Amino acid sequence: MDQGMAGTQEVKLHGTKDQEGARTPKVTVLVTLYNKGPFVAETIRSVLANTWTDLELLIVDDASSDEGPEVVRGFSDERIRFLPSAMNTGRGAAANRGYDAARGEYIAVIDADDLMHPERIARQVEFLDANPEVVAVGSWIELFGVREGLLERPLDDDTIRAMSLIGPLVSYPACMLRRSVIEEHGIRCDPTWLTPGMDHLFLLEVQSHGRMANIPAPLTRYREGEQNMRHGRDPVNDMRLLVRRSFEFFDLPITEDELELQLMLHDMVTFPQDAEHVRAFRAWLDKLIGMNREKGVFPVHVLEPFLEQRWRRWFFRLVDEHPAVAWAHIQASPSHRPQHTYYLLNRRVRRMLGQHEAPGPER
Repeated sequence: MDQGMAGTQEVKLHGTKDQEGARTPKVTVLVTLYNKGPFVAETIRSVLANTWTDLELLIVDDASSDEGPEVVRGFSDERIRFLPSAMNTGRGAAANRGYDAARGEYIAVIDADDLMHPERIARQVEFLDANPEVVAVGSWIELFGVREGLLERPLDDDTIRAMSLIGPLVSYPACMLRRSVIEEHGIRCDPTWLTPGMDHLFLLEVQSHGRMANIPAPLTRYREGEQNMRHGRDPVNDMRLLVRRSFEFFDLPITEDELELQLMLHDMVTFPQDAEHVRAFRAWLDKLIGMNREKGVFPVHVLEPFLEQRWRRWFFRLVDEHPAVAWAHIQASPSHRPQHTYYLLNRRVRRMLGQHEAPGPER
């Protein structure tokens, strides 16, 4: 087939059978590709090197203008299916083409610049086979590239569900989904959502139809760098859009002022750190707690301790730069914390005397 082909007709690489007579694999590995030519070969090799071999690797190109499509065509493994496109439609629409074409019982997602652990597919298949109530399972993530580290994710559904208020705790490029669930309920990505967060909104829909889980091992390596969608963007404005849509999904009201307060839970402070906003933030947390108790959206035993932990953490960030505001924080706390009062006074006295700071209490 001509390398400059137009349209979205599937390219069957090196002998892949027609769909009518094709064997149905246990797993479809879904990769959406857009201008990640320097990385996609390494991603493909990491998938094909998995110990689990009953798979198809479905690569959906979104009209890349670099060498990515030719890199894909250079592989000879018959398990690869390639869906090119003549028009760039965005990540969500590209992913939807993949979900429409997937044949596997399970769909494992990975980004075109990330890497799979050799045991990832086998371990996630084993988990979903053994836990039919789980609709999606992720894993911990190893960061590499411009930043290195380990992202540990909660393992139980209650924590994942409660924390979905602030972001995805089952990571999209590390997850495996039941195709039957997304087909039965018609779940697809929002093709009009062109800013970061499409994956979180998609997983919120999936989460509403069953339990979620993570495997406590770094089964995906996530590459951080300039090729990431979030690179060079305004993270605060992107988060505003995502928070607003997430609250709509949960049918929770939020005003524009409250949205700015909600960003505090994402460690984004967009307002002056003064006593007025301390009281406003406390009032917003209390309102969230009240709405959740009324509607039962999130597990109370997880959400409320988390909100209190974030509230306390703000106090320790205020102590040095805004001691008067830290005092307002103590006064606004729902229960008096004598250790915080002692800590604030002790820090101020030591600063005036020029002494070394005493270690703080547990935060």
